[in-house]
Amino acid sequence: MIVLALCLASSYVLAVRFLRYRRVNGIASKFSQDELAKMTPWTAQQIVFQSFRYDTPMMMLLGTQVALFKVYGISSVASVLLQTGELKTPDTINKRLADTSTLIATFLSNPLVGPGYETPSDDPRAAIALARVNYLHRKYRIHNDDFLYNLALFMLEPIRWTARFDWRPHSPIEVQAIFELWTEVGRRMDIQHIWSSYREMEEWVEIYEETNMVPSDASAELAHTAINYFLARIKIKSLRPMVFQMMLTLLDSRTRKAMNLPDPSPISSSVILSLFKIRALIVQHLCLPRRKPSLWVQLDNSFRVDEHGMPRMSAVYQRRSGPFYYPEKTGLDLRIQNILVRLGLKKAEKMPGKKWLSEGYRLEELGPVRFRKEGHELVFREAAKLQGCPITGPWAPVSSLGSVEK
Repeated sequence: MIVLALCLASSYVLAVRFLRYRRVNGIASKFSQDELAKMTPWTAQQIVFQSFRYDTPMMMLLGTQVALFKVYGISSVASVLLQTGELKTPDTINKRLADTSTLIATFLSNPLVGPGYETPSDDPRAAIALARVNYLHRKYRIHNDDFLYNLALFMLEPIRWTARFDWRPHSPIEVQAIFELWTEVGRRMDIQHIWSSYREMEEWVEIYEETNMVPSDASAELAHTAINYFLARIKIKSLRPMVFQMMLTLLDSRTRKAMNLPDPSPISSSVILSLFKIRALIVQHLCLPRRKPSLWVQLDNSFRVDEHGMPRMSAVYQRRSGPFYYPEKTGLDLRIQNILVRLGLKKAEKMPGKKWLSEGYRLEELGPVRFRKEGHELVFREAAKLQGCPITGPWAPVSSLGSVEK
């Protein structure tokens, strides 16, 4: 009986290993050597989708979140972010995070189409999202090197986090694909002096941080505001010190100094890092791979029509901090929600509703509330240029939609 159990366990572990490496090992057979050597944005996206949607979505997401936080350690960036006023209250922070993640996920998940790029899609959402990002950025004076640094972090941190904490690191082909994808995004954002290789980018970042990641009041203020916001979301107050120690552990010493943060407790740091490693081993050897993709925005072209007849997209998951753009519950789901609220298991103010723009979103409206109705014409003009053709379909300019049906 024991021998049988050991054989079954061994077979299961071997099956997990085979299935877990199947996607990354299949890249070489899916694409020709010429396609990999001369990687287009569409080829790069397809390769990145394997890890971003299936193999390592959790650590890539956490790495992206660290990138968004780490840039606060640059005083010039922190000063601009404080100037926006969007990181002062929980509500504005909630909306900024929702909008930022939606825009990023949209241009990463939808094909980057345009003149000279052959893809199986003419979906304009990536172009609209990038054009909206560009419109919002142009409202502030941002140095090109600061743009470059932020762009680099969106590559470096997910790759480093995956290598350090997940069940497998990215393969060299995946690293190259991430670099090709994000540098194409950078070109569409009109960022200048983009690196020619991943290695060159790493060397540039090291020099940039030595010069620019230094202690500043702006960095400290922004970092402490963000940390307090995240800690306030931890319902069990006794867990907050441990979560704070985890944040400190996962930041490098240079970033902590720039933000005027203390070093983590050696004991807490050791425990936290051990838990990450245990999680990676469990996933690698005992967990079957994900069958369905981990999605951060809707990829199909379905939409809801609001009271003004305008097509809108919905959030694909209900954010606990603030369910922006998530549809209101109906029928049995609404009854269950009301019961949970009455039992105190859910907060009524955190349920989908008009406060959280439950009617959905349009990409050209995302960003600070005061800019919601601004810049649409400029956004679509630039999106058409990025797309290489006029924007049509449900995500076209409102003036050209006419009567829209579901």
